[in-house]
Amino acid sequence: MFRKIIFLIIVCVFFSDVNLFAQKNNIHQEPIKIKAEQIIYHKKKNTYQAQGHVFLDQGKRHIEADEMIVNLNTNQAKLKGNIFLKMDQDWIRAETAEIDLNTYQGILSQAQVFMSENHIYIKGKNIEKTGEQTYLIEDAYLTTCDGEAPAWHFTAKKVKVTLQGWATASNITFWAKSLPLAYVPYLILPAKKDRQSGFLFPYFGHSNRDGFDFTLPFFWAIKPNMDVTFYQRYLSNRGWMEGLEYRYMLNETDKGLFYFDYLNDDREDIDFTWDEFCRSNKKRWWWRSKQDHILPENIYAQLDIDLVSDQDYIREFTEGFNSYRNCRKEFLHYFNRDFRTDEAALLRESSVSLTKNWSDYSLVAEAQYTQNLDKAQDEYTLQRLPQISFLRNDSRLFHTPLFFKLDATSTYFWRLEGIKGERIHFAPSFSLPYKNKYFKLLPRFSFLETNYFLTDKEKSRFLYETSLEAKTDLWARFSNFIHHLEPRIVYTFRPRVEQSDLPKFDDLDALPELNQITYSLTNYFFLEQENKLKELMRFYITQSCNFDKKNHPLSDLLIEWQIKPLFGVFLDAETAISPYGDGFTEANIMFGFSTKRADYFNINYQYRPGETEDLATEIFVHLIHNWSFRFYNQHSFRYKQDIEKRVSLHYAAQCWGVEFVYADIYDDTKFMVIFSLNGIGQIKGISLGGG
Repeated sequence: MFRKIIFLIIVCVFFSDVNLFAQKNNIHQEPIKIKAEQIIYHKKKNTYQAQGHVFLDQGKRHIEADEMIVNLNTNQAKLKGNIFLKMDQDWIRAETAEIDLNTYQGILSQAQVFMSENHIYIKGKNIEKTGEQTYLIEDAYLTTCDGEAPAWHFTAKKVKVTLQGWATASNITFWAKSLPLAYVPYLILPAKKDRQSGFLFPYFGHSNRDGFDFTLPFFWAIKPNMDVTFYQRYLSNRGWMEGLEYRYMLNETDKGLFYFDYLNDDREDIDFTWDEFCRSNKKRWWWRSKQDHILPENIYAQLDIDLVSDQDYIREFTEGFNSYRNCRKEFLHYFNRDFRTDEAALLRESSVSLTKNWSDYSLVAEAQYTQNLDKAQDEYTLQRLPQISFLRNDSRLFHTPLFFKLDATSTYFWRLEGIKGERIHFAPSFSLPYKNKYFKLLPRFSFLETNYFLTDKEKSRFLYETSLEAKTDLWARFSNFIHHLEPRIVYTFRPRVEQSDLPKFDDLDALPELNQITYSLTNYFFLEQENKLKELMRFYITQSCNFDKKNHPLSDLLIEWQIKPLFGVFLDAETAISPYGDGFTEANIMFGFSTKRADYFNINYQYRPGETEDLATEIFVHLIHNWSFRFYNQHSFRYKQDIEKRVSLHYAAQCWGVEFVYADIYDDTKFMVIFSLNGIGQIKGISLGGG
């Protein structure tokens, strides 16, 4: 921690763009304006001597002092008494100073610096530029707390800095009020402006399952746009875990993120016995990665990897630097896409794809691998190795009124056991849209040709499909509220064909006959403000009736209901309800409300028959005197137990905070106390394009 604090002192004082000690010739010489109660010009020395409420302005820089002498020959200024120098939102106070007005290099005595970006105050008996690339701070002091008696601060006897070289600091002490809590006699650390290799903040924890948990990361800044972090983690009940994180960002479109962890586990599989799967392996690992690249000819390449040693790994190691939650956050941040399956899923999906887009066409080549963590079913799991698709958007066919759409896909299905082979699917579609001011019509006719080239035989299927879609738009205004109603009805016909002798790779191999009407009704509610429409609510309902089905011709009733934040309330619900008295067949409901002071209550209910039935509840409340309380609980009705429980109590002062956390995740109990010092943080950033 102390190494990091001293590093921040160096960064904030010496490397900032609003630095008092700017490099030579970097500041354009601007006219100097001086105001004071008394100004005396010494012609022989070509100097101005000002006294009493002295103000000096030069461009965006403003200096105040009791006394000031400016030498016009050298552009040097000597200041004394109540010195105040302001640059944008940053400022410096000192008792005496000598400043070069060309470069703003110099010496400050009894100085205090405020850096607004991180709200950091730095003091020093002397802050001096001692050479072309060297600096010295005597009796250094750092805090982010306002006021004369800060809640915490750091002190150091001397800090010596050589730019693009090294910095040394002696007698570093951390203080809480006037009480010294920690001391480091001497530190040596790099003082370059670029990101530096070195050890990062360690992670400490304790749990019933893992025992004492300690991680020490080492960060290697290979290039400005490339780095590696090595994680050495010790779990007293399990052994040593090694981790690796590799990142590169060549530009906005060419980038990659790679994680790998390995553990030779000393703990037997006595956890997650309720999931009916046993783990026998001691060598445990997890490999996940995402990469994006633009290749020559504007071909877009994308790689997603998610492979793990066993079904329990991701659920067991829920904390630490490279947990599922943290990796997911990084993937969404850099690539705007998530893991393909959640942390408890037995199927882990990986893929690589190449995509070439034209104005109306797309060509996609991809390979998809599905890892089945249910070892009894893994050898029957289908892999798409590879799949090639040629697609044409639904667009006008030459200069005719017809529109043409095409989906042509060739897939080779492979697995260890079971039927495998190639499937070629060819589906052209023609449509003739019509619209007037009352309604829109869309008749469509499609051919579906599917050919199978299996190991010992060939099969084929041909059928057609026709549909007619009709819809309209209705609008109504009630003062500033607008209601938009969009009814829609579609008739679809697909004849019955013999398909019993076809392999069953996916749903495309068993297309049911259709003599079906589908209706849907979409309601939008808007609020008009300053000639702009703000969506308040959306309600969607749809259902189908297949007349060829003698039993149960009606499909489930699908309902989607969204309420945008309105008076603090939001709702996002997707449900499927059986029309034959079987209740919900699928549900995903999120509901919550918040107050003006940012208290909130959220619930999320998920239900899929035979897969999951979970209820997550979260409450956050601001208590009194900067205290807040958070409660989170995820309960599985399927397994009749709580999957995750978290209770935390947080205190946030102006410049520091402390959080007490109790967590029970998959029957593993943890207790943590987390301290934070506002403004003191280390960001492992990565820059673009090699610079």
